[in-house]
Amino acid sequence: MRVQRQSTPFAILALLTLKPMSGYELKKLMQGSIAHFWTESYGQIYPALRKLASECLAQRKTERSSGKPERQVYRITTKGRTVLRRWLESEPRVQPPRSELLLK
Repeated sequence: MRVQRQSTPFAILALLTLKPMSGYELKKLMQGSIAHFWTESYGQIYPALRKLASECLAQRKTERSSGKPERQVYRITTKGRTVLRRWLESEPRVQPPRSELLLK
């Protein structure tokens, strides 16, 4: 899988284990749960969802409701669960510290 350099797809896959969700629902759930240590913008979420779907790690379904615009809901696939499990079992990447004080 080519998404391993980025953690965003894995954060999304993990949240999709809770229930199928749209990009909007994922963003709201992130804001209410993991935002104190991990945040994503809509500009990161929607491309990641499209990539996960193209790699068969998530499945997209269009939902229609009368009087409401249609929405795209994503569900994690069996392949997505396997890839997520492998990622969870691997060592975290070492990330360089960032300090505005040191930068200045």
